Amino acid sequence: MRTLYTVCFAIFIGAFGAAQNLVKNSSFEDYKHCPEDIGRFTNNVVDWSTLQGTTDYLNSCSRTVGFFNHNGKQIARSGFAYAGIFTYSNKGYREYIQGSLNEKLEKDKKYIVTFYVSLADYATLAISDFSIVFSNKPIAGSTITNSKKTLVTHKTLSKINGLVYDHYMQPDPIFYKSKQIWMQVYIPFTAKGYETNFTIGNFASNSRTQKMKVSEANEKDFSYYYIDDVSVEAKDRELPPLYAETVPQKADATPKIERNKVYTFKNVLFEFNKADLLTASEEEINVLTTILRNNNKLSIEIYGHTDAVGSKERNLELSNQRAKAVASYLIDSGIDENRVKWIGYGSSKPVADNTTEEGRTQNRRVEFKMLEN
Repeated sequence: MRTLYTVCFAIFIGAFGAAQNLVKNSSFEDYKHCPEDIGRFTNNVVDWSTLQGTTDYLNSCSRTVGFFNHNGKQIARSGFAYAGIFTYSNKGYREYIQGSLNEKLEKDKKYIVTFYVSLADYATLAISDFSIVFSNKPIAGSTITNSKKTLVTHKTLSKINGLVYDHYMQPDPIFYKSKQIWMQVYIPFTAKGYETNFTIGNFASNSRTQKMKVSEANEKDFSYYYIDDVSVEAKDRELPPLYAETVPQKADATPKIERNKVYTFKNVLFEFNKADLLTASEEEINVLTTILRNNNKLSIEIYGHTDAVGSKERNLELSNQRAKAVASYLIDSGIDENRVKWIGYGSSKPVADNTTEEGRTQNRRVEFKMLEN
């Protein structure tokens, strides 16, 4: 059984064909706990870490820090998760994300870093200073851990014992001021042969940061960005035009759902012994609505399940009602009823042990499957 939040997404095909992305967990889909508060990136997102700041992890599994969050609203560029970092504040506060590579980079080989950013709704400043530090190990240790300053500079890095690093900036930076679409940051470089880790953020001080005022809404100026789809790929051919890829005309924020695969909703919720959808469930179902609207050749089947508590007759009735509630929501959203089917299985198809509360929780679920007409 696979969940909606661990689906496989199509590999991005660039101007020169398929290339291997060396970044582990490149779109932050793999995590240990669904975030229920800000600052839950550290020790939670698999194969990623942070420095001194409290980097945010935004995932649509969460009711509080999902696509609607403390700094506004944005849909993930791909998948159901992204990172959120402060890149500028009046007091010099900074946040960063640290990633790791599947393999060490080859000396003298050309690579390209890309990642996508979107300025948060409530941010007042846009910046152009996104850059990346490659290193032979994660940037950590007493120098950063014990420091009260969150801004990382060359002086900070030079004090870390055994750290070998290089700092790469964009060849032609622009202001990343869009709050609607995801804009691409594009950094080509030639590897030195030691690189196994990298850190993304703004390494410039406030006085050196290139910034643009985009809003007068807040008294305190700050810049906060969402980050998604980080990639490090070998590119030996001539580089494509920067701006053609840097400012996409249309954001590709809709996840790719495989056909004929059964997925389990993570956030489709009901009150005990009832079949009325809670408001928190709508965001997740809206994703499916978008997919169905964009492809008229697709249809969907909804499956309701319960735990083994109660009579078989009542569980069968309840599971059918809950599956129908999801189906009705899709139909009310404009999807042709002939493309939507539902069925309840009661407690007949458990996926876990019904003798434990944890197992019963897993068994109380609603699933779906996309079908090609």
